[in-house]
Amino acid sequence: MSRIEELKKQNPNFGINYVDYIHMAVGKSKYTELMLNLFKNKLNEKTSESDRHSLAMEIVERYGLDFEFIMNTDYLTMLNLWRVLDEVGYQNFNSFKKFMELNEKKLIGNSDLTSYKTFDELNLQISLSSLRQEDNELEKQVVRLYDTDEWLVLKPLTYQSSLKYGAATKWCTASYDNPDYFFRYVKRGVLVYCINKKTGDKVAAFKNIDTSYESETSFWDVKDIRIDSMDTDLPFNIIELIRVEFKNKKTNWETLSDEHRLKQTLYLETFKNEKKSYYEDELPTPVTQREYFTEEVTENEAEEVHIARIIPIGGVPRMNRTYTEDDGPTWSEPTTTA
Repeated sequence: MSRIEELKKQNPNFGINYVDYIHMAVGKSKYTELMLNLFKNKLNEKTSESDRHSLAMEIVERYGLDFEFIMNTDYLTMLNLWRVLDEVGYQNFNSFKKFMELNEKKLIGNSDLTSYKTFDELNLQISLSSLRQEDNELEKQVVRLYDTDEWLVLKPLTYQSSLKYGAATKWCTASYDNPDYFFRYVKRGVLVYCINKKTGDKVAAFKNIDTSYESETSFWDVKDIRIDSMDTDLPFNIIELIRVEFKNKKTNWETLSDEHRLKQTLYLETFKNEKKSYYEDELPTPVTQREYFTEEVTENEAEEVHIARIIPIGGVPRMNRTYTEDDGPTWSEPTTTA
C-alpha cells in the first residue's frame, strides 16, 4: 500500500467524495442520483472556458502551480483544489513550499516531519535556517547594529536583504510578491529588524523621518501586528539602541551605496515591467500599469535607471512569481499631511 493510500485510510473525513456529501444532505438514496445529476448539470451550465481560465490563473498566481497542469484538470477538480488551498491560506502554503525547499537541501534543523503541528512551527524553522545561510554579497547590503549569540539587530538596505532577514514573517517589507512596500519605507525612514537567533522570533521597528508624512514610530511582530515596544520582549539595551538609531536623519535608502541604489532602482522597474507584461499576456483585455501598481517610478528613479543602463552594474535578479498579494495585514501607509 502506498503512503498516499495509508493517509487516506488514516484520514477518512478527507476522503469523502461529492456523492457522499450529497447523500448526507439529501438523506434518501433514491433522491441522491437525482440531486447528483441536477448538480452536475448546474455546474456545466455555468462553466465556460473563460471561467476555467480565470480560476486556473488565480491558482497559478497565488500558489505558483503549473498553469498547463491546472488547465488539464476538469473544472470540478480545479474548483476543489482552489477551495483546499484557499482554506490552507496563501501565506501558509508558500511558507510550506519554502520549508520543503530548505528541508530538501538539508538546511532545516528539525527534519522529523511528524513533529510539526502548526504553520508557526514551520515558520520558526525557516527563520532559523535563513540565519544559518551565509551570503557574502548580502552582508554588504545591511548595517549590523548589534550581533551576539542570541540577538541580531540590523538595518536592511536592499530588498534582497529584507527578504533574507524578514523570512517567515508577514511583514509587507519582506513580501516576495510586492517589493513596492519595502522601497516606500526605506526611502521614508529608518527600518530596523531584530532577530532572536535562538527562538527565531523577530521584531521590526520603523521611524518615519520624511516630513511630508505624519510622524511615526512603530514596532511590529512576526504576524505584522503593531505592538508597543514594551511588549516586544526585546532587552532594554536593544530598545535603547533602536531609540538612538531612530535619531539618525539618514534613511536606509540614503545609507545604501550608489552602486547598490542603482541596482535596486533598476530591479524595481524590471519587476514592474515583467508584472505588467505578464498580465497583458494572460488577461483577455489589456490593462494599464496604473491598474496594478499604486506607485509609479519617480523622475529621480527614472534618471537613476537611465544611468544604470549606461553604466553596466551586473545582472538583475528576477522574481519567481509576479503578482500582487493584497490579503492579510500590512504595514499601515503613513497619511500625507495637508
